[in-house]
Amino acid sequence: MFKRLTVWVMTQALVLVQTTAIAQTSHDQGVAAGRAANTAIRGMVNQPSATGVVPGYTTTPPEAALAGRPVLGPEVSAKLAACAATPNDPSCQALRTAITSANTARPTISPSDPAVAAASRIARNPSLDLGGLASYYSGCTTTDATIATHTETRACARYVTAGSYSCSNSLNVAVARSTSCSPGDWFAQASAGSTAVAAQCLPDRPDSSQHFRVTSSGTPLAFFDVDMTTPVITPQRVAVIGTTYNWPSFTPSERGVYVADKSCTGSTCSLTAMIADDPVESCTGGWDSMTCTTIHPFIDVYAACPAGTQSGDNLLVTTCSYGGDGMECTSSPLSTTTCYSPSGSASDIQASDITGTFSSAYWRASSTRAVVGWAPNPAYGPIPQMRLSYTRPATTFTAADTWNNQCPSLAGDSRCSVASAPVCVDGPATKVIDGVSITRDCWQYQSTMSCGGTYTADQCTPLIAAGCTPVSSTCSRTNPATGVCEVYQDQYSCTVPNETVTQATNCPANVFCLGTSCFNTAYTNDADFARTMSMLEAGREAGVYLDSDRMQVFKGEANSCRDRLLTNCCNSDASGRGMTNQSVFGAGSRLVYDILMNSENRQFVYQGLSALLTGAGFSGSFTSYGVTIAVNGTALPAGSTVLYSSSTVAGEGFVVAFDPWTLVIAAIIYIVLSLTSCNENEAVLALKEGAGLCHSIGSYCSSCIRILGSCVSCIEHTTGKCCFNSMLARIVNEQGRGQISKGWGDARNPDCSGFSIAQLQSLDFARMDLSEFYASLVAKSPNLSAIQTNNGARVPSCYFGQGKC
Repeated sequence: MFKRLTVWVMTQALVLVQTTAIAQTSHDQGVAAGRAANTAIRGMVNQPSATGVVPGYTTTPPEAALAGRPVLGPEVSAKLAACAATPNDPSCQALRTAITSANTARPTISPSDPAVAAASRIARNPSLDLGGLASYYSGCTTTDATIATHTETRACARYVTAGSYSCSNSLNVAVARSTSCSPGDWFAQASAGSTAVAAQCLPDRPDSSQHFRVTSSGTPLAFFDVDMTTPVITPQRVAVIGTTYNWPSFTPSERGVYVADKSCTGSTCSLTAMIADDPVESCTGGWDSMTCTTIHPFIDVYAACPAGTQSGDNLLVTTCSYGGDGMECTSSPLSTTTCYSPSGSASDIQASDITGTFSSAYWRASSTRAVVGWAPNPAYGPIPQMRLSYTRPATTFTAADTWNNQCPSLAGDSRCSVASAPVCVDGPATKVIDGVSITRDCWQYQSTMSCGGTYTADQCTPLIAAGCTPVSSTCSRTNPATGVCEVYQDQYSCTVPNETVTQATNCPANVFCLGTSCFNTAYTNDADFARTMSMLEAGREAGVYLDSDRMQVFKGEANSCRDRLLTNCCNSDASGRGMTNQSVFGAGSRLVYDILMNSENRQFVYQGLSALLTGAGFSGSFTSYGVTIAVNGTALPAGSTVLYSSSTVAGEGFVVAFDPWTLVIAAIIYIVLSLTSCNENEAVLALKEGAGLCHSIGSYCSSCIRILGSCVSCIEHTTGKCCFNSMLARIVNEQGRGQISKGWGDARNPDCSGFSIAQLQSLDFARMDLSEFYASLVAKSPNLSAIQTNNGARVPSCYFGQGKC
């Protein structure tokens, strides 16, 4: 706000000093403008020094030493020398390009050049070159006037010595990509009965984040990433499918997807995927004598015991006790995880080797057996195993080189000749082009051209041949080394014969006539502009918010609200229009509302903000409405709960977290809940309705008064809706589903899925009425006076108050 106010005040001050500053240098004009603005701004300053309130403020910036300098040659040379170590630095590339452009020979075009002379002649009298023009002004009154013979002064450049110019031959590299599979396809699959595991084609995705899904009879059960670079000895659970409860303890047991034997060697990757429950309890006997054992789906495989020792599961210990009717004995093996060595001491464990390898009666623990593998537990039951091997998807790049040689254009008309052989001025170097590192021995060659004598004939000879008389001659360019004049500016007086000129008067407004055909040229609104902008936004949203698991775009989420006996929770809150990405996060699109999506759809926030932040090279974190976005490992605020994290977004770490205690939207919702008895989801739904994001599907009776099992009076109706993260996504669904006969489900079970890629390509957007979305694109002219007044009032607290606006 302060910056805008400063610009406005300085603009007013510039008006006052403009007259006196015309003849001054740019530096002097800037000083004068600053001093004039200083008087207006000084009254707003309430701090003794800018050092305490302006970050990084200094009265001696390094740029001050350059002010008023007529040339910056030494500084440019020093910068170029430093740029030799950083050839890929954008500022260095820009500097070299500017110098190359400045040194590129540009032959002078004189007023007597044939093309310029012809254009000037047409401008003076179009009738001479275009013929009679009266018929072209049929809507006007035309008269032909004769301009008598007169003289006019013409100028030309006369070169008396050769000039030395440089020209370049620059390399342009175009990068073309091709993939080994179609991105998004589930291109490799392994099955076990009706259960299958598949890998998704995500070219160049790192081995540490390969993406898979498990299906049952074609229906997806789970999507998950697997780090193929870290081997596991025993199966690792990577996804949860569902939860069951064990009898008789009723403890929860989760069914999950396990992977084992995973690795990537070169471009070939493989893994074993399985579906199994958590360990289950198996109980036998009655209530008074029940015995339970835990059965694991997988058992460990141990390394062999060293020579001279025996595994504990091969050593049987017999224990006897005397009961009422006699002695009772039971036998059990020792620990499987331990290796035992024979002992002659009766104080050690007494056991017998059931394999007969050792005859010793006593044993002593000697070492622990290492786990070296796994096996399905026969006691657990059948476990589907799917062994998948595939070639990792990859992108191949093809670079096409094109040389842009400017030297032939100089030498082609015989004005210049090559004075020195080409010299490489950029290379060898590696440059990043379209995300690909390209190395070339040389990116640019430079040659010296000698240009001279032939210019004289091209510039002044045509005037002499036309009978023009010399008037004056002045030196326009001097050789800085020798002081000899290289170019003269000559003036000639030339006779122009009688000319007939067609003049048009009394022409009608907004009419253009060609012969007898006249056309109305009044401005009309471009009906296609809003549609074009809508199509561009649709393409952007489809690309950013692609559900790569199901390959769907423009998907929504199911919502519902209740109309109760005394309270209607199906409301519309207009404040939802202010919850766009741009207004909430201070950046991003003002057409999408990612923050209003339910927590299970936090992927919307992740996709929308990652497209903005990582594409712009953002590094750090920012917090808005209690939601924190952190990139590249930046620490999160204390008490934050992580909603989403990834280490594969453009090679950067990306985390979305929130602090439920300071989340402003949650605080508002809870206040609304306390006043209206509506739940949290209904309060958020009201904001979505206010933003125009939802489509109502229908209502049903969700609670009623029953007599003898029959509903006699409905006391609560529930309305089902599909809500989207943008108005455009909602409109595309409403008008696109009918084209492909895709329904909405019913009020109890709304179908809010998106369009497949094939379905999207089949939609005819020309048949859609997007006028509702057009209105959101129309810019509203700001009230300049109100902005200036508001900014002026906010300066003391917002800027000088350290941002406490």
